[in-house]
Formats: sequence, C-alpha cells, structure tokens
Amino acid sequence: MKFAVGLWAYGKTGDRFLLGGYKDDVALADRLKRVTANGNIRAVELNYPGDVNASNAAEVGKLIHGAGLAVAMVGADLTGDRIWQFGSLTSKSAEIRQKALERCVATADVARSLKCDRINLWLGQDGFDYCFQSRYPEAWARLVEAVSRLASEVADVKVCIEYKPKEPRTHSLVNSAAKALLLCRETGKSNVGVTIDVGHSFNAGENTAEAACLLGEKLFHLHLNDNYRTWDDDLAVGSVHTLEFIELLYWLRNIGYDGYYSLDVFPYREEPERVVEESIEFLKAAADLVEKVGMDTIAEKIERNDTLAVQSLIRKAMFGGLH
Repeated sequence: MKFAVGLWAYGKTGDRFLLGGYKDDVALADRLKRVTANGNIRAVELNYPGDVNASNAAEVGKLIHGAGLAVAMVGADLTGDRIWQFGSLTSKSAEIRQKALERCVATADVARSLKCDRINLWLGQDGFDYCFQSRYPEAWARLVEAVSRLASEVADVKVCIEYKPKEPRTHSLVNSAAKALLLCRETGKSNVGVTIDVGHSFNAGENTAEAACLLGEKLFHLHLNDNYRTWDDDLAVGSVHTLEFIELLYWLRNIGYDGYYSLDVFPYREEPERVVEESIEFLKAAADLVEKVGMDTIAEKIERNDTLAVQSLIRKAMFGGLH
C-alpha cells in the first residue's frame, strides 16, 4: 500500500466557526519534517495556487523531493475565490469558465514540474442551492465540454474528478460515483477518471466498495478519512466505519487498484501526527486482516450468499477468543 497525505492536515485547520484555525500555521519545510517522521508515508498532496504555484514550484519541489517524498496529486482550487461563487467550469459566464480552465491547465503545468502525473478537480462551487436556479441540461453540457477541453490540453496528465453530494453548494453537480463515471464516459477521454473521497462517498449514502467496483479502471485516486455520514468530518480512518473499510480494502485488491492510499484528514483539535499514524496503522491492520481471513475464503462465502460467515471470520480475526 502506497500511503500519501494532504499537507493541509498539518496546517491551521480552520472551520467556518473559527476561520483563523485551531492551530498556528506551519511552514512547508516544517510540515515536511513532520510528514517524514512517519516512515510509511511516500508522497504528499498539495493545492494550486495556495500551496504551490509557478513562482514557488521549484523551491517546493526541492523541499519535497529533498525530503525523500513524491507528489501524489496537485489539486486545482476552484472553490476558494469569490469569482467561482456561481460555478467554475460550469459558470454561465464564458469568461469565468475560461479562467477556470486556465487554472486547471496551470495546475497541470505545476504538477508536471513536480514529477506528478495527475491533478484533482473538486467542483464544490459547481451546482445549485435553490429550485429554478440552474438550467440543468446546459450546466451538464458545459461541464462535459470543459473537462473534455482540459483533458485534450493536458493529455499527458490524469484529470481526477472528486465527487461530493453538497458543500459549499447545497447540491453539487457531480454528486456520486455514478455521475462522475458518466462524466468520464461522456468526455470520451482516457485520461479523465475519478477520485473517491471515502467521506464524500459516505455522505452520498454509498457503499464505497460498490462505488470502487463501479468505477473500476476509472478509479484513479483515493482520499481516505471517516465521518458519521451526515457531514464531511474528515476524521481518522476507521474511527467509525470499520467493517466498511475492511470490505473496501478487499474489493480494492480484487479490482487491482494500485494507486495511492492518500489521507485527507482534518485534525481540528488532535495532533496531526497521531491522526495520520492511527489512520495508517488501521489500514495496514485491516489489509492484514483480509489476508488472514483469505481472499478466496471471502469470495467463496460471498458466492454462497453467506454474509454471516464472512462477518464471523472477521470477528474472530479481530477479537480472537473474545465473545
């Protein structure tokens, strides 16, 4: 398992109630020192232009690679500026759509300079809040056209669409694995795929293992965290949905996923090192548990529709002789 972490986990961790954050800001070099203290982490994620941009990319790359780390992903920030309030790639304004496209292309340019082959698009401002606010067919057509253009302009870079049901809009245009896959297919571009953020999948009411299987080869990237399904809490992995994570790991192995297991956690009040370490150790233990129970054994029980047998085997592997 290749582990990565978003560098925002080591930042100020502000929320809408405390915009200034629960912690002091941490310089990039110091964040990287804290990342490398965990020997399991092989790569980091950053956002453009806040973390990295054309003016500092060389310096950032030197710091990251000098720390023995790779860059797993660079995200294009299409939410954190007032210009995107009524949409980025789907805006009714051709000028704003062009600016959004240019930002995505610039993100890809910076990613290349960091020896990274993929960018992430979370289209949080592309959606609607009220009835009679959006012309749905036109909004979808604009999205397909924009992502198609982007994929053609950055053909050597993978464009990863990260879906989410809502936030900051009350309804996101790309709100499920199925719609993200539909977008991939309608673009017809081989370099367009999907990022599953497990927390977003939980928010969408999905079984994430099923969502991963639905996407198949179009699953380009994973963001791992946990929540109580009602909000994107970005908690430590496995702190709530233990059994669902075990099933997800089983199916990721089945479908041959070989990308990063990237931690997208937001430790508001906890120490980031502890949240990251616990998340990684949970994932390693869960993967070991699947191995201990046996891929073939699990497959045979599923084929026989004997779900309780699988759960019994998992319980015994987890708790041993405890009842």
